[in-house]
Amino acid sequence: MEPGRRAFGRSLGAGFLRGWRRRGGGGGVFPLPPPGATYTVGGTVTGLESGASLTLLNSDGDALSVSGNGAFTFATAIAGGSSYSVTVGAQPSGQNCRVSNGTGSNVSANVTSVRVSCAGAPEFAYVAQSFSDNIGIYKIDVSTGALSSVGTVAAGASPFSIAVHPSKRFLYVANTGDGTISIYAINQTTGALAQIGTDLPTGRYPQSIAVDPAGNVVYAANALDNTVSVFAVDQGSGALAAIAGSPFSTVTSPVGVTVHPGGKFVYIASQIDNTITKYAIDQGSGAVLAAGATSVPAGSSPTFVTLDAAGETMYVTGTKVTTFAIDSATGDLAQIGAPLTPNGTSSRVRVHPAGKFAYIPDGLGRTLSGYAVAPGSGVLSPLPDAPLATDNAPLDIAFNASGKFLVTANWNDDSISAYSINQKTGVLSSVGSVVNLDTRPRAIVTVQLPLSPT
Repeated sequence: MEPGRRAFGRSLGAGFLRGWRRRGGGGGVFPLPPPGATYTVGGTVTGLESGASLTLLNSDGDALSVSGNGAFTFATAIAGGSSYSVTVGAQPSGQNCRVSNGTGSNVSANVTSVRVSCAGAPEFAYVAQSFSDNIGIYKIDVSTGALSSVGTVAAGASPFSIAVHPSKRFLYVANTGDGTISIYAINQTTGALAQIGTDLPTGRYPQSIAVDPAGNVVYAANALDNTVSVFAVDQGSGALAAIAGSPFSTVTSPVGVTVHPGGKFVYIASQIDNTITKYAIDQGSGAVLAAGATSVPAGSSPTFVTLDAAGETMYVTGTKVTTFAIDSATGDLAQIGAPLTPNGTSSRVRVHPAGKFAYIPDGLGRTLSGYAVAPGSGVLSPLPDAPLATDNAPLDIAFNASGKFLVTANWNDDSISAYSINQKTGVLSSVGSVVNLDTRPRAIVTVQLPLSPT
């Protein structure tokens, strides 16, 4: 090749090489970083609940603990021209966080575009809507407490009481109007209910329903038959089958039934005898054993029975609220202090998930009586700001899983309402979410479903 042509070729080749390098080998333009340059990797976290934390990893190595929403930056910078890959190393409790825009290569500037979005497990409220003979399904916004209707599903006549299987896969409803139990499977993603089989007969006027802690047995207290119906649970399908001997004779007018967390005892309130009766449970069949049953006075017209999570304290609501200590070995009850007189016409005591507060709705007024729960003894003392204002006639209340929010089923207003709970004082504040029903809501429960896969 002639000297001129060789020089021209070298010049052309060098120019092509410089252009190829600037364009990343023929793609977009990637300016080469200065020799030895390093760059940071970061982005933004949203949706992380207060007090929660997660761990982020860059390229499975550099770890960063994040405990709040907003901007984040990994401590270790990466070399210019290299790659990054941001993933979640440890999820926050009760939430799933997902990463978007988490990977990149040929880095030539600080990275600020990684996005980490966190969300809690879905939560739903299920409401027994007595006048429309159905169950209302409402989604709870776990960030704001706001309620939104998902739909309804038919129940028996006058649904009155609801119990949820410990697996959170099944829901049971006692219908007082036709003496039946309706059974539903809970969709683990959408919260929708699908009825399982046909309604099962109980005794007359099943006013209360409960599931044992292992999820093996369902109990229904039949107020007009003086009996309790007992059903074995198919753990796979949720279906019920009456056990041999059911229904079992009990006290006069059994209106409230609950099972001890240890699974050895069942307690039944008699509105006529003014007692709470403890029955032993046959550990093989779940049958209620009359032998050895013991009764204690429980004030006038005891109707609702509530146990704390540990099974150490019982609260019985009638015209007043009577508190009992529970002997964990024998199941025996011993009254603690004098009965309380809540505001208005009392309904069931509900204990906050953290065990710090308890609330009693006034079924004919517009208040909740709020109480502080004494650690150890379970004794209730009125909150300084009690009673707490609510909508009209809150017959029943329930908490969401975190205890940040409380929802009320308001009989006279035909509505459900949501309130935030001050975690230090127990005081309620409306979140401004009221769903009008026109169906006379009688009972309400909440369910937190499993977290969806990441």
